[in-house]
Amino acid sequence: MDAQSETSAVPSRSQTGNDHTLDNTGYCLLSLDGGGVRGLSTLYILQGIMNRLNYMREEAGLRPRKPCEIFDLIGGTSTGGLIAIMLGRLEMSVEECIDAYAKMMKHVFEKKANHSFIGILGGVKPRFSSKALENAISQVLKARGIPVNEKFENVTRSRCKV
Repeated sequence: MDAQSETSAVPSRSQTGNDHTLDNTGYCLLSLDGGGVRGLSTLYILQGIMNRLNYMREEAGLRPRKPCEIFDLIGGTSTGGLIAIMLGRLEMSVEECIDAYAKMMKHVFEKKANHSFIGILGGVKPRFSSKALENAISQVLKARGIPVNEKFENVTRSRCKV
């Protein structure tokens, strides 16, 4: 880990409640890459960062925080986008997200929709079933008590943008 990577894991004053940090200005962003089931590794890395941050907060007499309470913006591509929604919009802890993501990916990536990437007419075919993904996302929303047809842009309570 280089010096810059090491400092980026240090929480700001507003996150720990003390002045012993390197940076306390600007926005705090979290960007998550896609990668199918490999998204779990991203979550485990984030879990380590959040554990360190929350340990520092507890040492300062402050309550633990979820990613949506630390990051101003959480975004991602592909399955990283799904994780961003779970952490930011659904306000899950990293542990809750790991559990939900593992269940979701088991259903989505269990069976490939197509064994070939190219169709008879030369078009690209999806690797996995979009219906399985839709059903898995619906189950996560229902488990959080959120209507499946609720629009995400109509949220005013969220501190974190996704």
